[in-house]
Amino acid sequence: MSTLHVHLDESGDLNFSPSGSRYYLFACVWTYDPAPLANELTALRFSMVKNGHGERLGGFHAREDAQPKRGQVLQLLMKYKTWLFASIVIEKRYVNPTLYEPETFYPKFSAMLLRFVFRGRVKPATSRVLIYTDTLPFSGKRAKAAEVAIKSTCRVDLRAGLPFHVLHHRRESNAWIQVADYCCWSVCRKWEQGITADSYDVIRPRLAATEIDAMSRGDRTRYY
Repeated sequence: MSTLHVHLDESGDLNFSPSGSRYYLFACVWTYDPAPLANELTALRFSMVKNGHGERLGGFHAREDAQPKRGQVLQLLMKYKTWLFASIVIEKRYVNPTLYEPETFYPKFSAMLLRFVFRGRVKPATSRVLIYTDTLPFSGKRAKAAEVAIKSTCRVDLRAGLPFHVLHHRRESNAWIQVADYCCWSVCRKWEQGITADSYDVIRPRLAATEIDAMSRGDRTRYY
């Protein structure tokens, strides 16, 4: 029995105007062996608290973690070769306004990234796929619509009959969503600020493919 664990995180805001973030990004991390790295990340957190360097026990968060904490996390991530990641980058000013609603935007672009994983990275012996996200950045009917869309992608792009489940965990409770957060932050720094040396270049060996530029094939109409 071989279970594929897929972890999805995002960066950016859904403010489609010049005052919002330039990009919205999704990062996806996958592994068939989640326990060893998750256990070491937990041990690292407790070690930092014990030594007076971990004010927050809740979990690692790349944007908030200062050096040398961030460097220790990145070093630990690279200790393991049992995972890969990929990401999709959406330059928001080229997004058609018909896609602005979260229940439309989120599943459309997250599905593109999941499809990349499902159509080439699932081993033949896989018996189940578990897809984890952080708690969705919206609730109610919008969250339900997004979940339905993600499940639809799974049904279309996964092997017929392969069981799957979509789970929403708070980042603090799932070490692998924290890994996805670090990957997403690293890609965001590359695209928003052109900075790669301190993080992106470090985790590049786990990059399955260059970022998907979601808007590169459109007509490049700018909407704001």
